[in-house]
Order: sequence, then C-alpha cells, then structure tokens
Amino acid sequence: MLQSWNWGELQARFGWSVERLLVGDGRHGLCSLQRTATLFPGGAVYYIPRGPAVAEAARMQVLDALERRARSGGGIIIRVEPNARVGDEWPAFFEGRSFVQGKPVQPLATQLLNIDLDPEALKASFKPKTRYNLNLAERKGVSATASKDVASFARLAGETAKRQGIHLPGTAYYQAALDLFGRRDEVRLYLAQHEGDLLAGIMVFRFGKTAYYLFGGSTERKRELMPNYLLHWQAMLDFRALGCDTYDWWGIPEEPAPDHPWFGLYRFKTGFGGETVRYVGLYEHVLRPGRLRLERRLQQLKTRIRPPILR
Repeated sequence: MLQSWNWGELQARFGWSVERLLVGDGRHGLCSLQRTATLFPGGAVYYIPRGPAVAEAARMQVLDALERRARSGGGIIIRVEPNARVGDEWPAFFEGRSFVQGKPVQPLATQLLNIDLDPEALKASFKPKTRYNLNLAERKGVSATASKDVASFARLAGETAKRQGIHLPGTAYYQAALDLFGRRDEVRLYLAQHEGDLLAGIMVFRFGKTAYYLFGGSTERKRELMPNYLLHWQAMLDFRALGCDTYDWWGIPEEPAPDHPWFGLYRFKTGFGGETVRYVGLYEHVLRPGRLRLERRLQQLKTRIRPPILR
C-alpha cells in the first residue's frame, strides 16, 4: 500500500516530494520514491517505503535507476525498505552494491490474520480472552460504527499520543487520507461509543485484498468496556465484505518481552490469532558522506533548540 499512487499523493501533501519509476513499461513493476529536502542546502534524502514493487529480474536494474535518480536530485543518502519477508534474496542484492542495513522506518514485524472465513469460524479462531472481551463489549452496549468525524478521531489519537509519548498525525492528515482513499472505499474510520461517550477510534485502509490497520486512538474513560475489540471486529467484517482476505495489524514488537513498552499492544493484536511475519528491514546507501555528516550535526542542533512536539 505504501507504494500505491494514493499513498504517494497523501505524502506529497505533507512535506514529501514524490517521484515514480515505471519498470519495463510496467511489466516488471513500479517504484514510488519519497524525497525530502535536508537542512543542508541543496541536499535531499530519498526513501522507498515497502518497495520497490518490482519483479526479481528487475531488481538490479531498478537499484541502478534509483541511485542515478537520487544522485541527480542532490541525494545524500538513499534508503530502501522492501516489502520482503526474512528469507527473501533482497539483502544479497543490497550488500553487493554498497548498501548497509540501517534503522528501520516501518515495523520489522507484523501480525497477518486470515479474515476470509465465515464470521463465526473467524471469531472461534480468536484466543479465549479475546472472544471474552469482544463479547463483553457487545453485551455492555458498546457501538462501533463507520464515521466521517475526523476531528473526534484526531482528539482520541492525540490523547493516545500524549499518553504513550509518541507523535501521531493531526486532523488535516486524517482528513486528507479519507479524501484520497475514500473515493474508492479504500479507507474507513470507525468510532466506538457507549451511552453518548466517545471511547475509541481506528482508521483502516484497503489495498488489493489486504486491510491495513494504521491509526488508532482511545480515551482512558470506560476502557473496561473493551471498545477496541469491537472496533476491529467490525472492521474485519466490513473489509471481508469488500473482498479482503487478510487483516494486517501493521506492527508488533520484534522481540515481545514482557518489559517492552508495547507488550500490551502485542498481546492485544496476537489475541486475534494469525501469522507473525518478519521483514528484511531497511538498507541504505550513503551517496555523499561529508554532506550526510553535516546534515546529522544540523539535525542534532535542531533537536536541542526545538521544543518537544508532545508535552
């Protein structure tokens, strides 16, 4: 999905310049590049999220093309993060071309759930605690419905971001996502409520036959009513009806130790069952080492003088 046209359009509205390569007249795939200017004048960072989406026979060709494009565009570094699982041959292509493994941008692991089942069979495949919590939410009268209320969702996401000390997009980003992906019913926003109280919300996207859970937020109010279980259950049913056969939870801790800050999230997602998938990660090629060193110093300086986004 991160290589899709709409995702490129979304990123282009929020600071990235998006470039696209068609490989072999489209017969061998495509590549969407995200380019952002550096603090160092005239420089740029190139990033290929979950791509390039090309046939294996075209990998050498596309890496050459990416390097040429990045150099001609003032690139100081190019980062490539394929949509490839551990065991794929992508690392061998990178290591022979001056790429080294870098810090990942996208999750290194996710949970994929097969939702192409009869609803009762799907629910029966969940772990007992998950079924119990889902049934509790239904029994207590929690509702989970599709909505266009982006402002309310943004408030929920903002509460979650503050609570967890992370940064999440704001109202404008969520609205743009709904506008772009909503044209073909490729995104849905769900809100959970109980007796007039707004409790939680999720935003789920669709590309091909996969539904992707990307954004969520909740309040601490009435959390004992387990609204998130009902939200995802409703999304699974709806996206299954739209033709999806897979629900991608997008990210789980690669090493889910009990002291991991996201261990609770890991237990929640894996409680629905499914398959754990691990990706090869991000590989980067430094094109202009001197400029990259200077850029990193400038970034460190910016971090010191800029107030935190979240307090």
